[in-house]
Amino acid sequence: MTRLKVGKIPSRLLKGTVFSRLGVSDPSVILGPNIGEDAALIKVGGEVLAFKSDPITGSVDEIGWLAVYVNANDIATRGAVPRWFIQCILMPEGASLSDLSAICAQIDAAAREIGVSIVGGHTEVTKGISSPIVVGAMIGTVGKRRFFSTGGSGAGDLLYMTKTAGIEGTAILASDERIIRRFGEGFAARCKALVKQINAVEECLVLSDLEGVTAMHDVTEGGLLGGAWELAEASSAGIRLELGNVPLLEETSAVCGELGLDPYKLIGSGSVLFTVKPAFAGNVEGALTSKGIHFAKIGEMAARRRGRVAVLADGSGRRMEPPSSDELWKGLRME
Repeated sequence: MTRLKVGKIPSRLLKGTVFSRLGVSDPSVILGPNIGEDAALIKVGGEVLAFKSDPITGSVDEIGWLAVYVNANDIATRGAVPRWFIQCILMPEGASLSDLSAICAQIDAAAREIGVSIVGGHTEVTKGISSPIVVGAMIGTVGKRRFFSTGGSGAGDLLYMTKTAGIEGTAILASDERIIRRFGEGFAARCKALVKQINAVEECLVLSDLEGVTAMHDVTEGGLLGGAWELAEASSAGIRLELGNVPLLEETSAVCGELGLDPYKLIGSGSVLFTVKPAFAGNVEGALTSKGIHFAKIGEMAARRRGRVAVLADGSGRRMEPPSSDELWKGLRME
């Protein structure tokens, strides 16, 4: 019997167990479930809508913010504008009304920031859980914009990322007593403040308007290495990832160093991987710079036969593997 580990289900099991059981075929579905694909695209009348559902299970202090941001990011990587949010809030036995109120206040504030309406959901106290769980579902509209998939890149495309690696994991792990004891309350507060950087909607919508951008993918569980592997897998491509070019915050390095974690495998919502045809790279870089969006060129896509390689700062390479249990769970002592 195969025992499942905490975190994202491995891609080979998704293919064999989940993706092989998808109900009836519907010609309205433009883009359905696949490895690395952030949201579904469905044609409804003359409109293309993007649909996404994601739970927040590893955070307590920032759970409401994350529920909105993480789902909105995945919608925006499709080139769609997030519009409507449905929330399912599960509270543990013994939770107080003030606990629930705090989560709802975060969801409301994040939705207002992005311009999203909360249109339904469910709220209950649930047996068998020790901390709140919020499952969100987001719907967005493509309108006259181009829509994107994670699998849109090809050999020779340049690989970029926005912001820095491990943003979400750094914000969540800042509440750990070991971090507060080692670095102090001020350091922990700076890390927690990174939660606002997890909103990546604006940068995705800027990218979706730029000629030459071929694919976008939100970095979530599995971190940068997992996200890059998923982008390559979705595109049926090889990849060369230069880890020495990946920006890391001092806070992320400190948290990972203290807890013995790999920052490149730490959940990183808020950072977006995107690929660009080389002829358009200068224009794309210039447009992002003019908008104040931080980015870094971190590699290149290749033919699949060239493999998937992460190059370390010393020039040595290692084979990239499909994402497994995120470093977050190790940090939370749940692995």
